[in-house]
Amino acid sequence: MWPTEELSDFHCVFIRVHKTKLEDNLPSKSAFSNTPKHLGNLSSDWCAYASAQTSRELIGRQKNNSGVFKNPLDFFIWRFKVHALRQLPDIPQAVTHEPWYNEPETDGEPNNRAHSIIVGDKPNTAEFKIKMRRAGEWAISP
Repeated sequence: MWPTEELSDFHCVFIRVHKTKLEDNLPSKSAFSNTPKHLGNLSSDWCAYASAQTSRELIGRQKNNSGVFKNPLDFFIWRFKVHALRQLPDIPQAVTHEPWYNEPETDGEPNNRAHSIIVGDKPNTAEFKIKMRRAGEWAISP
C-alpha cells in the first residue's frame, strides 16, 4: 500500500478525455465532469508517479461497464497545473492524492500509485468549460 501524499501547487495532474468528449479538438464540458457523478470528484494521475503516456497506457488495463478492456487509443490526455485548479475563479477545485492499491490486484482495476482526485463542483456550463480549458493543455492531443 502507498501512503497518501500532499500535491504541491507546482505539480500537474493528467485526466483522460475519451474521443467522444471532444469539441473542436478540445475537451467538451462533459470531459470535466465528476466521474462517477455521485462521488463528487474527477479522477486524475499525479505527475510525480505518472507521465502522460503511462497514464494513457493504464487505461488499457481497465474495463468498461461491459467488462471489456478499454482501448487506450480512444483517449487523449489533458494536463492541469495543480495551482491553476486550486485558484479557478468562483469554482476552486481541491486536488488530493488517493492511490489505488489492492493485493491481489483486481482484474480490470489496476493498482495506481499516481491516482489523485479533483474535488469540487463542476457545473455543466460553457463558462466552466472555458475556465477548465484555460487551466490546462493537451499532453497527448487528438
